[in-house]
Amino acid sequence: MATTLSVSGFPLEQTLAQLAQQTRFDDLAALAAVALLSTAYITKGLLWSKPDPYRYKLFERPQQQPGAKAAAPQTRDLAELLEQHQADVAILWASQSGTAERMAARLAKELSSHLHARVVLLDISDVDPTTCAKVPQSKLAIFLASTFGEGDPSDNLHEFWTWLHLPKDTSLSNLQYLAFGLGNSNYKHYNHVINVLADALDARGAKALMPTARADDAAGETEEHFLEWKEHVLEVFQTRLGYQRQAVSYEPSLQVVDDDSLEPIDLHHGIPRDSSVGKATSTQSKVYALPLVQSRELFKDTAGRNCIHMEVDLGEHAELKYRTGDHLGVWPVNPTVEIERLLCVLGLKQRRATPCHVKSTDGSPVKIPSPTSLDAIFEHYVEICAPVSREAVASLAAFAPTEAGAAFLTRISSNKDAYTEYLRSSYVNLGRLLEHACEGEAAWSALPLSLVLETLPAMQPRYYSISSSSVVQARRAAITAVVADTPISTSERVPGLATNYLLALKESSTRPAVAHPHGLTYSLPIPHQPLQASHIHAHIRKSTFKLPAIVSTPIVMVGAGTGVAPFRAFVQERAFLKKLGRDVGQAKLFFGCRNPEQDFIYEEEFTDLASQLGDSFSLVPAFSRPERVEDKRYVQDRIMEDPEAICNLLVDQNAYLYICGSAAMARDVSDAVAKVVMSRQGWSEADMREFADRQKRQKRWMQDVWG
Repeated sequence: MATTLSVSGFPLEQTLAQLAQQTRFDDLAALAAVALLSTAYITKGLLWSKPDPYRYKLFERPQQQPGAKAAAPQTRDLAELLEQHQADVAILWASQSGTAERMAARLAKELSSHLHARVVLLDISDVDPTTCAKVPQSKLAIFLASTFGEGDPSDNLHEFWTWLHLPKDTSLSNLQYLAFGLGNSNYKHYNHVINVLADALDARGAKALMPTARADDAAGETEEHFLEWKEHVLEVFQTRLGYQRQAVSYEPSLQVVDDDSLEPIDLHHGIPRDSSVGKATSTQSKVYALPLVQSRELFKDTAGRNCIHMEVDLGEHAELKYRTGDHLGVWPVNPTVEIERLLCVLGLKQRRATPCHVKSTDGSPVKIPSPTSLDAIFEHYVEICAPVSREAVASLAAFAPTEAGAAFLTRISSNKDAYTEYLRSSYVNLGRLLEHACEGEAAWSALPLSLVLETLPAMQPRYYSISSSSVVQARRAAITAVVADTPISTSERVPGLATNYLLALKESSTRPAVAHPHGLTYSLPIPHQPLQASHIHAHIRKSTFKLPAIVSTPIVMVGAGTGVAPFRAFVQERAFLKKLGRDVGQAKLFFGCRNPEQDFIYEEEFTDLASQLGDSFSLVPAFSRPERVEDKRYVQDRIMEDPEAICNLLVDQNAYLYICGSAAMARDVSDAVAKVVMSRQGWSEADMREFADRQKRQKRWMQDVWG
């Protein structure tokens, strides 16, 4: 007997037919849906959901009213920039620390006020270098460029620098120019940047209206050399360009306006300008408030000297990262005693907390964030402890409250020798200078606050080589700093701004009851203060001072004093990688200090690292002030004592060479290396120069040095 299969009471054939029919219907429905959606997507903005042509109005700045004149589009064409600003003179600055920028601004102001020249002041990175050829002969370009490190250009000069080294096939025969370089003769490549710039312009046919001038900061003469050059520039404008010099009264470039309607939350209380904004993003991070997690004294017998090891925690900011060899930029705070001194002599104590706006009166950029208060300005935004230039002293004389004060300021400002002698015997900053000229509370109350802020340079960060490895401790960065304290007489001393601030933080965190050894105090924390106790404002700056990518590559390190900081990180990293089983190359460290009993910093750590690395690491100390005079050695002496090992590493094994410390030490070390290599290899000076240049191009001979 036949049996009929069924599903849910229906015959199987009928069920299958229904399923097939339903499948065909579902397929057709899906295809129709896909077609409908595709049509909708294709016709969006054409047949439906047309964009509102006025929607952009919702995102316009509220202050830009209908009918307001739109800002001119930004151009990088130098000829067009001159035309836009109706200027005859373009002053282009290339600056790393801000000195060249400040001098360019001073020159621009003086040319404008005393000669009525029409001037435009430009960051050189805002100019396309190829457009220099379009500048007409009736215009003039003035270049101020600094050299830092071993002949390196400033960060904002890199595009121009590349163009200067291209083939000289562009004619600049119409370009008239003047040039001023800032450098330090302690460095081997003194004023290299301005030399290359001037030579490249000349090779392209540009005409220099006077010889290129060079400032030398080796003896602190940059300011004087700038004043001398500026006077020559003014003479050229009068004798060759037909300008007439006129005596003018003081014209402020900025204005300070009190505004009691502002609340504390509206103000800038001391957070530095975000250094990642604009052109700095490729080289440094944003500024953060970083907590201090460790600080300790490194000198064994301080004897009035201090060396600080300090670590900051990066853990609160996941985006903040560093790599071994980078720098930490620390933003210092002015000491309370100098803030009070300046506020007192200016008669501004009652006004110190009043909210105010700082506005430009001539269109020049204002370096102080606004709105703010005088407390924040004098504590965080200007360097009130900076020396006062002779030119600024002359400006102050016009506002002296007494004839005696005016005579004193005129005497030291009009005579270079008198000013130099005054600096040799006195710690001079603006507050102290005003007190010396005319002492008493509010004695200088008639001095325009605008002139005070124009005289004081904007606060700048101080950079320290990071002395920890990012491989070993990625979320904590360490720095190593000797506290600067320069005696200038039996009773006067000039304290380093940043290092004494760090010392105060160290003392407050480790021994709260102990005062700063030099009596300096800082007002942290205060209401609305952006920094909590035991925090600093800092940012990371990238460096090319890096370990080889291949861990087995040998390295030779030479450092004196705190110049050993990055090498602590290097050796830490090598020891860590060896512990992980990596094959690490030979590392040889030459370290110089005064005395093993006083300032052999990180001695115990290096001993421990040596035990971990075994034959892969050797430390060669050099003591410049040992107990026995016959044991006196500098790092360059120790290099000369071991020529075979040095040559074997640098020449035979193609090791990386790193030098960190003062420029003078780096020059002596480079000379010592050259001597031992030339002697062993039988090379001429030309052979050695070719070898050194090749190693530097390949980033195998690197220096991290300071003046």
